[in-house]
Amino acid sequence: MSKFITRPKYYEQIQTELNQVESDSGRFISMRGRRRVGKSRLLEEFFKDRKIPYVFFTASHQKDKEVGLFQKEISQSAIPAAKGVSGLEFTSWEGALTYIADTALGTKPSVVIIDEFPYLVEDDPS
Repeated sequence: MSKFITRPKYYEQIQTELNQVESDSGRFISMRGRRRVGKSRLLEEFFKDRKIPYVFFTASHQKDKEVGLFQKEISQSAIPAAKGVSGLEFTSWEGALTYIADTALGTKPSVVIIDEFPYLVEDDPS
């Protein structure tokens, strides 16, 4: 992998959002920009540098398989939800995200990064 050049301005913005989560509750943050400029890598590097558990998922227009693919990514991640996910089967995004939220309580924030999020909304507007 090529050397990552940090972007202090964006790191500061992400840290501000993270501070809000640590003092309040969960947040949904949307990051927009041109394709292939490093938005996802920026997030991965930020959380990896700070040793904050995260799960990274890339939506892929596989409507009926997306939640199952997401569950697989959870199981391979370092978030607290990974420990008990193997015996479960999520049937909805609400169920998967609720499970992550419930298992994150009382721990460091668990971060969910969903790349290509618009694909999920197109395929399942609910």
